[in-house]
Amino acid sequence: MAIAKQYLLPEIEKTSGVGKDNMELSDDVVAKIITEYAREAGVRNVKKLLEKVSRKVALSMVRKTEEKKEKVIISTDNLTKFIGQPLHLSDRLYPFGTPVGVIMGLAWTSMGGATLYIEATGRLPHVQHRRLDQVVSVSDGKGGWTENDKSSSTGGGGIGGPMKVTGQLGQVMTESSEISLTYARLFARELNPKNSYLDDAHLHLNVPEGSVPKDGPSAGVTMTSALMSLALGEPIKTDLAMTGELTITGKVLKIGGLKEKVIAARREGITTLIFPRQNEAYYTELKEYLRAGITAHFIDHYDDVYRVIFNEGAVPPLLRPSLGLPMLTIVTPAAEKAAEKAADVADQASETSEVTGERVAPPVTPEPMPASTGVAQMSRCSSPGVDR
Repeated sequence: MAIAKQYLLPEIEKTSGVGKDNMELSDDVVAKIITEYAREAGVRNVKKLLEKVSRKVALSMVRKTEEKKEKVIISTDNLTKFIGQPLHLSDRLYPFGTPVGVIMGLAWTSMGGATLYIEATGRLPHVQHRRLDQVVSVSDGKGGWTENDKSSSTGGGGIGGPMKVTGQLGQVMTESSEISLTYARLFARELNPKNSYLDDAHLHLNVPEGSVPKDGPSAGVTMTSALMSLALGEPIKTDLAMTGELTITGKVLKIGGLKEKVIAARREGITTLIFPRQNEAYYTELKEYLRAGITAHFIDHYDDVYRVIFNEGAVPPLLRPSLGLPMLTIVTPAAEKAAEKAADVADQASETSEVTGERVAPPVTPEPMPASTGVAQMSRCSSPGVDR
């Protein structure tokens, strides 16, 4: 934005002859061009698009008589008349929260970061699934059927069959889905021995946009969370995304492309992120404006992922302590809140210096730490193929 305003626009004004007297271009329009038309690391396409707008304004001026010439106002509503329809739209399929079995993940692509969804669904054969209570119709031996209530048993009539996986996934992500299913089955049984849904149901895991190949070692946590949401019949919290690979024992492994994934989450308005604990140092090195308004949890074991993603009281609690290292949480206030806080601190320092007659350094206050039960926290991680 700063480069466009301070360098590109003045240069285009000189070359085209269309200045501020002839064309009005607001910051919102420039921001829309950057985010929806020229999603790139440099500014080459931004310059081309601004030049295209300027040329069309110049052409309209030439075609009008001197009396009919007037200032052209470019707004977000009429921008498409000058440079066409946006090339990059939002990846957010569920703007008001994901349904049961759907989780937002974060991916790295050759064009930067991107968000994508993991969808899980299932069907119980001849079973009416009522949360965790299961009723199975069985023959009574006389040509009729009776209902056998399995809610009093530990369940587990299923054979734990394979899961269908679609979405043009590579070998690594396919193996991640198998690990996720194995771990989710064990974890669901630990929470409630009667919950045999993942053992009994015919499961289907899908990653949308099947025309785009996807692969990479960072989808295990997202896949496991989608299966757990399906097994418990409960959606996760809104505005939450995650990334990280999972071992068969529940450990969360380090991922790459953290900066790109944070930028993708910011673009979609995500406020809570889950990263592997080993990526915490990389996250703290990011510029503060990239982290503004985001709460990041750095987790070593899936036990803490489960505690974070679901609303308290909506799912069975995990009674034992986490099997991993303590979770780290970094809360970065939004930019406007940080500015207000800095102004308040400066005012307090000014008032104090007037009273004492001395210069007083602004006090440094720690960021508030969100409460969490049993978890130590610290305030401080066609299209080309997708690497998760």
